[in-house]
Amino acid sequence: MTQSSNIRVMSSALLKVAKILRRDFSELEKIQNSKQNIEKFVFKSIENIKESLKVDLLKARSDAELFFVEENVKIQQNTFFFLVDPVSGVKNYSHGISYFASSIVLITEGRAIASVIYDPIRDEMFFAEKGKGAYLNNSRIRVSSNNKRNRALLVLESIDLINFFNIRNEVYESFRVFGSSSLDLANTANGKIDCYYSKNFNLQNSAAGLFLVKEAGGVLHEDKYKRYSMITNNNMIANY
Repeated sequence: MTQSSNIRVMSSALLKVAKILRRDFSELEKIQNSKQNIEKFVFKSIENIKESLKVDLLKARSDAELFFVEENVKIQQNTFFFLVDPVSGVKNYSHGISYFASSIVLITEGRAIASVIYDPIRDEMFFAEKGKGAYLNNSRIRVSSNNKRNRALLVLESIDLINFFNIRNEVYESFRVFGSSSLDLANTANGKIDCYYSKNFNLQNSAAGLFLVKEAGGVLHEDKYKRYSMITNNNMIANY
């Protein structure tokens, strides 16, 4: 697929900060015996990543604004802006666990129009644009077509979601908690994860990943009691 200018701008910015992430991740492995040093190091690392992304994205799109997910910006109040999660899976990152990613979604008039999620360890670039499908390193991706819960890989946003399910022994081992919502959603879009569950799903914080999943043919579904949300394929929901 020929990438649009928006995708090129976002992916280039993420490739640049990936160098910081890989370098710092390597350094983190050397200081795992000092919690205080780790916290300071991670904070500084993320600040450097934020600054790099801010400079590159706003230089390329001077008419846009930029917000980070923790700022809780009101999406409908801004017409054209980047929403950035510098490190999704900070706890994994800080503990030397190589399951984390960075994400950017471009929003105009309250709607996502493009998103990119990058896994710097596996060098996997997920991206999507409105109406053009979802891709991994330029290859088209689709959500899983599996509709059998007992054959599925089911990923939870947090372990406390276990309490919401009537889990039989034969499906208990299908549940996982990986710790990076952006990467979980990217892998749901790619069909590796059959279903992703979240309690009090944060549409804003997960905007990049949810957009990717929808462009890959997936859907967001809430159970009728609104106890949790599931992101999966239509077949899974129909047979749930």
